[in-house]
Amino acid sequence: MEGRWWMKWYSWVILVVHVFAILIFTRGFLLTRTELPYYSHCSDVSQSPCFTSSNTNHSWNTPAVDRLVIIVLDAIRFDFVAPSVFFQEKKAWMDKLSVLQKMAFSEGSSAKIFKAIADPPTTSLQRLKGLTTGGLPTFIDVGNSFGAPAIAEDNFIHQLVENGKRVMMMGDDTWIQLFPHHFNKSHPYPSFNVKDLHTVDNGCIEHLFPALYQEDWDVLIAHFLGVDHAGHIFGVDSMPMIEKLEQYNLMLEKVIKVLESQSEPGGLHENTLLLVMGDHGQTLNGDHGGGSAEEVETSIFAMSFKKPPTSIPSELDTSSCKLDLDGKKKCTSSIQQLDFAVTVSALLGIPFPFGSIGRVNPELYALGAGTWNLDGINAWDSSNLSELEEWLLNYVNVLCINSWQVKRYIDVYSASSVIGFSSEDLLHISNVYVEAEQNWAHTTKNLLLHRNERSHTLLPALTRQIDFYFSFLSNVSELARSKWTEFNLKLMGIGLGTMLISLFIIFPAIRRVNNLYINSLLSPGGSGISFELIFTFFIVAIRACSFLSNSFILEEGKVASFLLATTSIVRLRSSIMKKKMLFE
Repeated sequence: MEGRWWMKWYSWVILVVHVFAILIFTRGFLLTRTELPYYSHCSDVSQSPCFTSSNTNHSWNTPAVDRLVIIVLDAIRFDFVAPSVFFQEKKAWMDKLSVLQKMAFSEGSSAKIFKAIADPPTTSLQRLKGLTTGGLPTFIDVGNSFGAPAIAEDNFIHQLVENGKRVMMMGDDTWIQLFPHHFNKSHPYPSFNVKDLHTVDNGCIEHLFPALYQEDWDVLIAHFLGVDHAGHIFGVDSMPMIEKLEQYNLMLEKVIKVLESQSEPGGLHENTLLLVMGDHGQTLNGDHGGGSAEEVETSIFAMSFKKPPTSIPSELDTSSCKLDLDGKKKCTSSIQQLDFAVTVSALLGIPFPFGSIGRVNPELYALGAGTWNLDGINAWDSSNLSELEEWLLNYVNVLCINSWQVKRYIDVYSASSVIGFSSEDLLHISNVYVEAEQNWAHTTKNLLLHRNERSHTLLPALTRQIDFYFSFLSNVSELARSKWTEFNLKLMGIGLGTMLISLFIIFPAIRRVNNLYINSLLSPGGSGISFELIFTFFIVAIRACSFLSNSFILEEGKVASFLLATTSIVRLRSSIMKKKMLFE
């Protein structure tokens, strides 16, 4: 009786220690964010402090472009797009997208190459969520859509539809899973067969070029998958990869020619912006999903068919330049993928997604030639201002709305989520925002209202105001990353340590069971090595090795279920043969 009680107590101790270890480890590893079911509306902006009291025509911002073409090249690494001069050693896959380099570095061209930094996890599904919502998807997004693929949060695709924009999609059917009722026209192709390098790409090409001559869309999205699949099957340094990049180069050259041919005044693409971008990068083996530099560094090529009248101030320019073999300077800029949704929303003149925590990127925003003549977004008299002062004033107004929208989201999230931010963090963010708004209300606005009485330029005041808003938005994004994308190594270490301690606790029981099993094998009729032992070792080996595969990480649930079902069938067969079915 006493021995039985001791065994029960022993089992409960092991269970409690295991549960505690798992809870502590997952607390540090399975980052959690609460999805909020709120959406931005045009009327919301009237609550912001970004307009003069006399201005009654409140809108988020005036559209700067009429049409937008987004070509997504899945798993495009930064070194696929940027010139090889930016890297220590030239590789076979570099400089294959030569048309993008030609347009970006041609004199008088209004095109630019950006290094786009994604946030992990770098799976396509999570990256598309991040690109469209402006948020930071984590391993567990808690909300009404938990377990469902469709995006329940506010996003710029939803805002496009709500504000009368027509969206056409072609390519990767993940877009249909995420946005099942949002596209005016769609041509999806299945993306699950990684051995197929051409079906999705050929389908995109088939529908893309006719669509460029049509007027029944405002935003066109074409998502190519060939490079991603070539990486998974053959790796980056392979002929199929190089052939895919060369195919893309020819396709992009034709796209640019079609758009340029219709960009004359009154033409269909007079005010169209072209974006060629990746959703994430990939390792040399073609894997992605983690947070290594190869996986998070991708690219955005942006091209306007109207040239901006001047350049933005150097304080806002993130260009990094190198000299090529001919001594010609080549520059690329950088952008956070977090900033994509809000920047595109600002260019298209739609409300910013409710949960976006990105900032309107000045370099990408300035490529929209329409941002240079928005009349102060209907808030200020822009007469007697230089072109650069007028653009900075427009940009300050956009940043004011951007900062107000981010502050609103943080306040609502903290009030709604069980897993929110600490009071110290919220107080710090609030103080930075108040400081920015006080400078706007008491200094910048005053200079604007009385600028005719002063002879000096407004550039220092506007640049200082931009710095205030940048400081606030940077503080918010850093805080969000620390909570939603950065693992808590301390908690993970405590969890693993506790699990190791539990192994010492359970070791005596394992040793006892092992002795009983050995005795049964050495009994008369025992062979020493049984089929069950070999099969068990085989299953454990498969399970252990599978964690080295990126594909297993994506499909772990299916693989684990298969191995569990297979093991159960084998055990059932063994029980029937030994006439121990009832016992098993």
